Amino acid sequence: MEGSAGIKIPFTEHLGVQLLESNQEHAVVSLTKRPELLNSWGATHGGVIMTMLDLVMSWAVRGHYGVAGGVLTVDLSVGFMKGSFGDKVIAEGKVLHGGKSTAFCEAEARDDKGALLAKAIGTFKLLSDKEKKGG
Repeated sequence: MEGSAGIKIPFTEHLGVQLLESNQEHAVVSLTKRPELLNSWGATHGGVIMTMLDLVMSWAVRGHYGVAGGVLTVDLSVGFMKGSFGDKVIAEGKVLHGGKSTAFCEAEARDDKGALLAKAIGTFKLLSDKEKKGG
């Protein structure tokens, strides 16, 4: 997936997650259902939805701070409410509180009819240039 900042994330690109919006207020991503992303009972796999929630919060952090990368997930907690049997999953994330280098976020995933599938909270760290290079 390549976002507006030119950031390439091979894993989410492989899943087919699309960045729809990323600004200072929130971020939105979507995914169209495909057979290889389903669990044994035909719903979009929870791991795929969890990845979307993690991703959308990292994009919310980038938009909130106006940075083009260098966001690390520190902590992520997800609660699942309902299986996703629709054709699409849409996730929206936002920063609840942004400190100097740490952001506290929340996100929701919904199906194409607007039903709540999962909710997440997460903590994200902005990486310095040295940390981005593995230093």
